Amino acid sequence: MLLLPAIIILLAVVLIPLLLSFYSSFTPYKLTRPESLYKWIGEYNYVKLAGDVNFWLAFGRTVLLLTIALNLEMLLGLGIALLVNRVTWGQRGLRTIMMFPMMFSPILVGFQFKFIFNDNVGLVNNALQSLGISDQAIPWLVDGKLAMFSIIFAEVWMSTSIFAILILAGLFAIPKDPLEAAKVDGCTPWQSFRHITLPFLMPFIYIALAIRSLDVARAYDIVKIMTNGGPARRTELLWTLIGRTGYVDAKMGLANAMGYASIILAVFFTVYFFRKLSSARATLGFDT
Repeated sequence: MLLLPAIIILLAVVLIPLLLSFYSSFTPYKLTRPESLYKWIGEYNYVKLAGDVNFWLAFGRTVLLLTIALNLEMLLGLGIALLVNRVTWGQRGLRTIMMFPMMFSPILVGFQFKFIFNDNVGLVNNALQSLGISDQAIPWLVDGKLAMFSIIFAEVWMSTSIFAILILAGLFAIPKDPLEAAKVDGCTPWQSFRHITLPFLMPFIYIALAIRSLDVARAYDIVKIMTNGGPARRTELLWTLIGRTGYVDAKMGLANAMGYASIILAVFFTVYFFRKLSSARATLGFDT
């Protein structure tokens, strides 16, 4: 009986909306036509997605963003963690500073970088022109390729600290005996890192990759603020397309179908990284 209030809240807040949205994905439900919620059309929305070029382009861009951002964040986070771990004075202050970017909301980060990459008054263009590197404003948020680069830059700036903090925690957890034994045996710093430090860090890296893959697969706020999917939908990602379909075009049934189809992407990367995590733990002898 003590769990009854929690169960009721979970049903009201999570399960019922989830079931309702799943049901509506099999209907032609439009916000402007509430009665369409009761018309069953089966898997029509999902069949339509299979041939929707805009959906697959958005899917591909999301995978591209996820791949590039995760790899850059992992490499930069690893480098920062290794540098901070070598600091003997002021390390606590550096760890606090490392956490600052992840304290900002994605909406605030979006506005921040929208100003930084602005064509006319942006800090980047002003700096490039002042240094004589460029004699004209670069259309960071207007050119399709540059706009995607700007979004990736903002994502990496905001979330690299997640990798750095988790990897730094892994560095603190590494036992000293294997490193000292390797040093006595004449191993170079690279050999010690490659064969001792890195294998111990891999479980922490895979945890960070699993967490961030879920975030990037659902990327919306930064893209919405910085480019709104433009120019000409060249930065349209899955969740900006879903938002546009559901609230601008009012096709909520189709938008929900897109949402459930996109869950496949998040589930795939999560399962993949957790399998890699289990493999890394087994290599270290943590799993029997």
